[in-house]
This record gives sequence, C-alpha cells and structure tokens, in this order.
Amino acid sequence: MNHELRYCASRSVHRIDTEFLYQGLHELPDRLNRSLKEALNSVETDKYDYILVNYGLCGNGTLDITHPKLPIIVHSFHDCIPLLIGDRKFHADYVKERPGTFWFSIGWIEGFPLPGSPDFAEKYSEFYNRMINEKQRDVIEQMLMQNYTHLTFIRWDELGRKVAELGRDYTKRCVRSLSSRLGHEMIYDEVKGSPGILRRFVDGEWAGGDFLCIEPGKRLKFDPLKNLLYVE
Repeated sequence: MNHELRYCASRSVHRIDTEFLYQGLHELPDRLNRSLKEALNSVETDKYDYILVNYGLCGNGTLDITHPKLPIIVHSFHDCIPLLIGDRKFHADYVKERPGTFWFSIGWIEGFPLPGSPDFAEKYSEFYNRMINEKQRDVIEQMLMQNYTHLTFIRWDELGRKVAELGRDYTKRCVRSLSSRLGHEMIYDEVKGSPGILRRFVDGEWAGGDFLCIEPGKRLKFDPLKNLLYVE
C-alpha cells in the first residue's frame, strides 16, 4: 500500500522517514520475517523515537520482531484490508456476506501481479523471479481464483477522482478478463475506504486496540486459540 501510506505520511504531524520492502513479501512469510528483522537492525537509533512497522500478522511474517532500544508499533490486524477500508466492523461484515472477495486498491494495482491484469505475467516474473508463459498464467490464475466470486476495489476519495477512475477501470478490466477465461462470472464491487486508521498510525494516535506497542526487548507473538497478536 505504498501509495496510501505515502499519502498519510506526507500529512503527518510528525516527521516520518519511510522505507518500503519488496511488496510481494507478504506472500513469502519466511522471507518477510528475515527482511523485517534486517530492516529493524539497520535503524539508526539516535534519529528516531519509534519504529512504525506497517504490517499486521501477514501469514506469521511479523512474529518475533523486536528491537533492543526503540519501541515498535504494529497493527493488530491480520492483513492490510481493514487498514485500507478504515473500518474493522465494515470489513468483517462485508467478508461474512461475500466470503469470495479478492480486494484491489490503488497501491496493490501499482505494484503487485493481480489476477486478470494485462501485466500479470510481467509482474509475476518480476516479483517471483520466474518467467511464465500464457498457459502457465492461466493455470496460476485458475488456482488463485477458484474460490473467488468478487473483485472489490477500495476507493479513497482523498486521492482524487483520477486515481479512483484508474483503479475502478483497472479492476473492471480484470473482472472481464477473468470472467472470460475462468468460465464463471466474476462480480465487480466498490467500497469507499478511508485513511483514518493509517492516519492515526502515522500520527501516533495508538489507543483503542488497533495497534500494539512492542517495547524494547519484547517480541511480537500470536495466540492461535484467541486469534490475537500480543507482545511478550
């Protein structure tokens, strides 16, 4: 969500220095974990008061992250979709009604191989360092999308009409492409997102349960029985 985070960071009441990791790491939790730890170890401790890690559980990719001197702030969500929507309850209700939803946002459109996209093969090869042909692309998309029925675009009005139109048109093209090639109709939907949660994240407004503070020397953990992230 580079686009969305840059928008919020540029308007923060604090000075925010950003470092973006390879976007496809959320699909590779072990590599994500290693990359996060390397990035945390490289932080210059005399320049900052906090480290903001813009990840949630992400397939266990954030577990055991720590820093010896600086507190780390993370999201308490399992993935980034509630952050983009800006409303935890709306997201939960939406997914309950439409469990087969694949989400699109302008940040994901700009940087990730999304099913049905005209540049899927090119971005897939870039992200996974593996060239694929059209037949392989069809197989991959069949596997990815066999349980999905909806492609839902998360629109941030704050980013402007042009960005919204770009994201909407892109998602609709993916719907048409997948419907044609998968043999079943995909449904387009659109929801109004909000920068509210991300804005609170970068502004230091961390009360209320949406964020966790990992104090120096503590580690991020996950309780599978309670389905919750916690600090130990």
